Amino acid sequence: MVMTRFYRREFLRGAGVAVALPAFESVSTGPANERDRAKRFVCVAPTYGMNPAGFFPQQTGANYQMPTLLKALEPHRGELSMFTNLDHPGVGGGHGCSNTLLNGVEMKDTRDRPQRLHSLDQLLAETLGQTTRFPSMRLGSGGISWSRAGMILPTDNDPARVFARLFVEDNGKAKQKTKQYLAEDRSILDVVRQDAGRLSSRLARADRDKLDQYLTSIRGVEQKLKRQADWIDIAKPQASDEIIRGGDDDDTIVDLQYPYNTAVMYDLMVLALQTNSTNVICYGHPGGNRMFPFEGVSMGYHSLTHHGKRPELVKELAIIETFYAVQFSRFLAKLKETPDAEGQSLLDSTVVMFGSGMGNASAHSSRNLPVMVAGGGLRHGRHHRFERRGRDGRPLSDLFVTILQQLGVERDQFSNSTGNLNDLLT
Repeated sequence: MVMTRFYRREFLRGAGVAVALPAFESVSTGPANERDRAKRFVCVAPTYGMNPAGFFPQQTGANYQMPTLLKALEPHRGELSMFTNLDHPGVGGGHGCSNTLLNGVEMKDTRDRPQRLHSLDQLLAETLGQTTRFPSMRLGSGGISWSRAGMILPTDNDPARVFARLFVEDNGKAKQKTKQYLAEDRSILDVVRQDAGRLSSRLARADRDKLDQYLTSIRGVEQKLKRQADWIDIAKPQASDEIIRGGDDDDTIVDLQYPYNTAVMYDLMVLALQTNSTNVICYGHPGGNRMFPFEGVSMGYHSLTHHGKRPELVKELAIIETFYAVQFSRFLAKLKETPDAEGQSLLDSTVVMFGSGMGNASAHSSRNLPVMVAGGGLRHGRHHRFERRGRDGRPLSDLFVTILQQLGVERDQFSNSTGNLNDLLT
């Protein structure tokens, strides 16, 4: 059979979103190992975790019963792996543990080396994100994405603004102003680098090491500026704004306020992946004591998480957490039905993680973190329970090592990992 070779950029383009060609037997979309390897990473993080009593299955293996909070995920159990007793050893309790989800360390323990705060998503952005307009997108509530320099990174919770960043072209004047700002920033960095170079010769060895770390951060900023400049004149993909308008019906109103904007944010995430605008996304459900406008919810979210096992409060909290599960299930379904540029489903080519750095919000516990992983070509369909050794369970970072390797990043260690979960998932 004669094979015709097509590449990622060969789409059928219409008035709306770019649509990938389907997979044909007579069409090769590149080397098999390149096609089959996962290429994208998404993390969804509820700040206060999930109530353990309704999240973790009682049975292990493939025939576990889906727990009460996660009934909406039943259709996806074949593409889903669940875990009990994954922890970040060394991380204490309190609200701050939510920020440790993707790096496994607390800020107070990294004063000597803040680079240890570098989070999984940002490490992946340095590899998977080098061919996309946005190395990573951080949406919703913040706190889990940390730069290589150990700085917490901002997020965007406005769907209209996210849509504009993805699909709305800047006018010529705005582009020129951006170019001017980037040139000024590069000039400032040139001066900083020259001054640092003159200072280096007068410093002791330990201080030179600190200066080298500082210059590494400067080089990272320079690379980001160059990336921004390279993408200014490249046209953005086209997409209909129905996603934030509600369609052609003028009577349809899309509520862009949280939590009603959750479905819209998920749809934007699918579009961002489908159009190759980014390969790395984090989406955080916010904490705080906001009132969820759902029937049956009478107290603020934070107050409900401190339920103390009182049945009436647990019941109200379950309404919110079931909403999270329903929306996440809808997101997985949309990824499954949406082809990527090679004709593979986005779910097959995207490792999707749902989890929190807080295990039991009622006790401010950072143990037994609520984590599940879907898609990405991993071996799914089972619930894995790990043994606890004293206070600690299996390091969550062992899962991160497997995710890194599945995404083509050959790392044998991340944060406080002691191994990997390849024997269970690959």
